[in-house]
Amino acid sequence: MIIVRTPLRVSFFGGGTDHPAWFSTGEPGAVLSTTIDKYVYVQLRRLPAVFDFNYRIAWGILEEVASINQIKHPVVRCVLENFGEHDDTGYEVIYNADLPSKTGLGSSSAFTVALLNAYFGNLGRLCSKPFLAREAIRVEQQLLKEAVGCQDQIAAAYGGLNRIDFSQNGEHRIKPVHISMARKAELEDNLMMFFTGFTRSADEIERKKIVRFNDRREELRSIHSFVNEGEQILYNLRRPISEFGALLHEAWMLKRRLDDTVSNRNIDEFYESARNAGAVGGKLLGAGGGGFLLLYVPKERQVAVRSALSHLAHVPFRMEQSGSNVVLFNPELDTNYQMAEARVS
Repeated sequence: MIIVRTPLRVSFFGGGTDHPAWFSTGEPGAVLSTTIDKYVYVQLRRLPAVFDFNYRIAWGILEEVASINQIKHPVVRCVLENFGEHDDTGYEVIYNADLPSKTGLGSSSAFTVALLNAYFGNLGRLCSKPFLAREAIRVEQQLLKEAVGCQDQIAAAYGGLNRIDFSQNGEHRIKPVHISMARKAELEDNLMMFFTGFTRSADEIERKKIVRFNDRREELRSIHSFVNEGEQILYNLRRPISEFGALLHEAWMLKRRLDDTVSNRNIDEFYESARNAGAVGGKLLGAGGGGFLLLYVPKERQVAVRSALSHLAHVPFRMEQSGSNVVLFNPELDTNYQMAEARVS
């Protein structure tokens, strides 16, 4: 049995420019994001041939089926179909998460990364972070034909506070944002996250935005420029960290113009209530339409903001650095376990 823990992510700037429909045309693509101390967990083990089913998948519903093509969960079915090397024993896959899915934290991609890590780990293969990111992108974009970008898979695999740049040929470059512990704590201490209570289909929203990319080139170029500016604010200690919050506000006002589905009346009311109570800026995380609202709030105004949004769940968080990791491995009687020698890169 193997258990893999993979972090969720908070994206600050650049969302939308990480989609191949954008950067493959030669337009600039980059994001500034961090993983956080909220995780998805995938437990995977081989099933002995003593049950009247070969695959058990627990992910909100419980599936017990005889063959891979009967599995309803698209990522589980796709990984087992396309990466092979299974035998007659079958598999059990159990999914758990610290926070709800479809809420703008990249949970779908985190699950894909975690499942790949667990599957290959159970075969005794240590997956490199580039492999996990690359194959998770391939599973979601090419095999499942989902309208998703590339930032979530990379963030989940690598972990940490990073600038991620995307090139026209599909390659990506990870640049860790190395700031002092004091500067990092200053940023963390002024960030708040609230659950709006709404979940949404990111795929549907992304498809609507993609078809309008040609009409929104200037907006997307500006969104890309915020990555540079946000990075400079973090590095320049002479600039107050509150400028990061003001930039979040500017970026959110621009992102709302990409499509009517990005926000709605309820979300706009939540955001304005927070601003009136002292929040400098913020954004809805992920594609839009619901999920978690990220806010930059000076510490002295946080009580007031919590009061103004008392009907929403406040979820404190901190940044994390580790990315997707195996937290438990029990090879049991599997004599093929050679983790140190077999590396998937």
